[in-house]
Amino acid sequence: MNLFRNKKSDLLSITHSSHARKGVYTKRLRYYWDESHIDARNLIAQRYSRPDQFRIFSINIVRAIADKRASTYRLSPRRTFIGMDQATGDALYQAMNADSVLQKGSRYLEVCKTVMLQVGWDEQADIPTLNVLTPNVIDVTYTNPERPEQVIVTFPADHADDYIYHAWTTETFQVLNSRGAQLPILGNADNVNPYSVLPFVPWFERVPDNQFFIPGGDDLIAAQDALNVGLASLWRAVEFQSSGQAWASGISANEVLQFGPDRAIALPAGGQFGFAAPNAPIGDIVSALSFVMRQTAAVYGCGEDMFDLSKVAQSGSAKYAGRLDLKEVRQNAIAQARTMEARLFEVLKAVVNAHKPGTIPDKATLGIDFAGLQDQMSEAELLANAQIKAELGIFSPVDVLMATSPDAYPDRQSAFQELKRRSDEAAALGLPL
Repeated sequence: MNLFRNKKSDLLSITHSSHARKGVYTKRLRYYWDESHIDARNLIAQRYSRPDQFRIFSINIVRAIADKRASTYRLSPRRTFIGMDQATGDALYQAMNADSVLQKGSRYLEVCKTVMLQVGWDEQADIPTLNVLTPNVIDVTYTNPERPEQVIVTFPADHADDYIYHAWTTETFQVLNSRGAQLPILGNADNVNPYSVLPFVPWFERVPDNQFFIPGGDDLIAAQDALNVGLASLWRAVEFQSSGQAWASGISANEVLQFGPDRAIALPAGGQFGFAAPNAPIGDIVSALSFVMRQTAAVYGCGEDMFDLSKVAQSGSAKYAGRLDLKEVRQNAIAQARTMEARLFEVLKAVVNAHKPGTIPDKATLGIDFAGLQDQMSEAELLANAQIKAELGIFSPVDVLMATSPDAYPDRQSAFQELKRRSDEAAALGLPL
């Protein structure tokens, strides 16, 4: 009994010892969602006694760069289920809304460098679910970062006393409150993991060395801080020096002149009156902020012209050259996503078969083909490209229809039925398809 209490205590000590790390990732996600203003005001308060005089606003380069780099699921990949019915596999992934969830996950991955996917089960709808967990709510114990041994998920609340923790191993599943007391689980009095595997899949930005939470990305947050403070300082200079300052000489210090276009100003002999022109280095500040934005974009492979508002229409060759770095980023991301997809399918198999035995055969595997991002092409070029792929056997007519009309025919079954209808209709009319 004491041993079990110690285990619960160990779980809480793990979650409590990671508060600093979780705070870092919470900040990154706040920045992604346009909530960096409080941090900017705090930075200004460290240098100025009246931070309330600054107007705080930002240009969100964190989200712009993360979304630009996260192209892995911008186009839905084609999944081929080997050893099981294709329609069944398509239906499972569609029920999880997999491509949309994975697209969100790929964006969070660019910000956090490590995320986790959790496969669950919706008892009411009787379908699998897929969720993205970010490092600010997870703790992991491991020997091999790619094969976690225990995952603890924190469910925050408004008050720390109301926090709930889910602790998973391959054998057990526990729910604990903030004091470490174990809460009962309906239908699972023995706290057994019903899947016999961790229902989690780690997803890394790059192959991990010996750390689960991959380092990197602090420079992007620092650049956002610098940009926010710089923008606030720029706008303060604009507000304070947007117009000239009236001045006069030859009068007493306390004398107030009444002036305007309908008034004549009487000055004593030798007196002078004028407006001092503003001399704020607006251009220099703008150049410095532009430098920060352009160089940050370049470091992250997005091209330093990403934030160049002076760009005009580019030629096709210029666009191609500008995308070379991003294509390399995408290739590296696809390599990681391919590994993640294979592991995700194995976890999905365990979860689905636990609730609906035999749905996915034990020996079934997944083949995945990530679409290549093409430069903008005309409809004729797209069709010619699809025709060549069909003639080479890379595409079937079903793939062509899904690629050209993804909204109307999001899955193979609907595309196949539509092609069959068109074929039957053409045959009835005596026309070639």
